[in-house]
Amino acid sequence: MEALRAFKTIKKDSPYDRLDPRTRFFLSTVLAFLAIYSSRLDTQLIVLTCVLSLSFMAKRVRVILRGLYGSLFLLVLIFTLNFVFTPNLQGAIYALVMTLRFTTLIASFALFFNSTSPEEIGIALEGVGVPRDFSLLINMSFRFVPTLANDIQIVSDALRSRGLELEKGRLYNRIKNYVYLLVPLIIFEVRRSMMIAEALEARGYGLDVKPTRLVSLKFTWKDYLTIGLALLGTFLLYSFGFL
Repeated sequence: MEALRAFKTIKKDSPYDRLDPRTRFFLSTVLAFLAIYSSRLDTQLIVLTCVLSLSFMAKRVRVILRGLYGSLFLLVLIFTLNFVFTPNLQGAIYALVMTLRFTTLIASFALFFNSTSPEEIGIALEGVGVPRDFSLLINMSFRFVPTLANDIQIVSDALRSRGLELEKGRLYNRIKNYVYLLVPLIIFEVRRSMMIAEALEARGYGLDVKPTRLVSLKFTWKDYLTIGLALLGTFLLYSFGFL
């Protein structure tokens, strides 16, 4: 649940939030590319430090750390599975690199989604020429993540109030109890999808007339400077052999 909450949009007054959404997405994409492309431990530490520095600039260090704590089981599993097949120093370093890689991916995109609303994502996608239907599909998918987390919490609390244990007991019993969570959750989401379809129809979605936007995106010198620094940092990492 903590991992999902890290992707919920919370607007703050910070230098990072004042950047264009396309710039924020570019930063997250560059950091993710560096984390995936490199297999060096020092490079992974540098990239993760950059992500945490951006989180500090965005005033979201605590949110990102909570999201990583919610993903702790997955990170431990990744380290264990990579280390168990090569139980030596080289295997431990490789397992640590893989764990840091996933840590960077989670943190960088959690930072992006925590600072960028689904509306901004949709406007940004249409601004770069993505068709409106595809933009709406991505928009609704991103909006669904925090909504799903909230619905899971509501249903889980309701089941616990009726005496159903979801986090205690044997593994088999816990898995079986989660079936009782899935049924009302599916009903929740089907109802929500019908409400969204009716809302889109009421607002004339699908007409040939191109809609106007209340908010338009525009690059400023801060965006160009940020993109330039990101490209320069990538070039320096490549020049000094970190990639």
